[in-house]
Amino acid sequence: MAPAGAPFTAASLADIRVPTRIYEAQLDRFLVPRFHAEWIAQNMPGAELQRIPDAWHFAFMDTPSSAIPTDDGDVRADPPGFDRKALLARLGSEIPAFFDKVFAASPGTK
Repeated sequence: MAPAGAPFTAASLADIRVPTRIYEAQLDRFLVPRFHAEWIAQNMPGAELQRIPDAWHFAFMDTPSSAIPTDDGDVRADPPGFDRKALLARLGSEIPAFFDKVFAASPGTK
């Protein structure tokens, strides 16, 4: 979720052969998707890219109970029109379903 692409080379990503789903926050200003999530997905064979509309960098974490200021604003704030609680509920079922599908398709798994 909101991966950093800078540590990887295209060649290192091309060698990855495990099923991978990458989530990007469409409005991420820390890890701008075209340089990170999208770049990783383009260079990793078989990677699935899931773009989360109207989300920014902190969308994938629970909302903190107190303010956590950053250079990009308060971690607990969300962009207008974005529902973090709904996203986290969706991910709570979507991610296990992805692993169930991947493991069911893998030889030697039960």
